[in-house]
Amino acid sequence: MFAYIKGVLAFFNPSQAIVDVHGVGYLLFIPCRLLGQLPQIGEPVQFYTTYVVREFSHTLYGFLNYQERDIFEILMNVTGIGPKMALSLIGHLSMSELQIAVMRQDLSTLCRVPGVGKKTAERLIVELKDKLAAIGHLDMSDHIEPLTQDPKSKSVQDAMLALINLGYNQTTAQKAIKQGMKELPEEIDLAQLITVALKHV
Repeated sequence: MFAYIKGVLAFFNPSQAIVDVHGVGYLLFIPCRLLGQLPQIGEPVQFYTTYVVREFSHTLYGFLNYQERDIFEILMNVTGIGPKMALSLIGHLSMSELQIAVMRQDLSTLCRVPGVGKKTAERLIVELKDKLAAIGHLDMSDHIEPLTQDPKSKSVQDAMLALINLGYNQTTAQKAIKQGMKELPEEIDLAQLITVALKHV
């Protein structure tokens, strides 16, 4: 029903975003990994969306690229995987991490996602093996290097949550982190990023 929504970012937190489209606010549920990738409140944004209808709810789910939206829809077709679990998988694993974990039958990586147990991970591997291969191409380096989460992206996410937990709003926290990252080298750690960001709030 909704292929994408384009408007102004009015609000966001680790699990939700509101997009203002000509005075109408659309509430979307988003993967937690998007927290450090969103623009500042008041700036333009576009989400690729999936509209999920259940007996007692009509819900929009938003993603910053169509590949993640497509994976979300594929995940929901796996036996026992609903939208909440699909969103959690995308929120904790990048597209390449998920593809590689399925290809390698890496149960430990899949089980690190909250709510995913061994049986669910095994089901994901069986049902996704062929489907995910058609979504996107993986560089050969992805097959050779160990499966790890981008440390810089993880530090940004954790720093955002830390500032929000300290009482700063999303706009202030995001602006401070963006300013702080300009002063830091390419390799950053969480404590260093938070310390520098606090100078800009």
